[in-house]
Amino acid sequence: MIAMTKHQQQDLFIEWDLYPPQRQEAMISEFLFRFRGNYTKKNFLDYLKEKLQIEGYWKKIGLA
Repeated sequence: MIAMTKHQQQDLFIEWDLYPPQRQEAMISEFLFRFRGNYTKKNFLDYLKEKLQIEGYWKKIGLA
């Protein structure tokens, strides 16, 4: 998988901030379960990109 650009990361975290804390906690728990000890920044960003289904939006606005 190609590394995310700085703009993609910023946009991803903007989207992430729109979710309520309970939903964020649930996603973090799922991440921890799925990756079991392989907790890298890249894995977390890729997980969020998939979970938030943001890649299509990036393509539409020219970030991908």
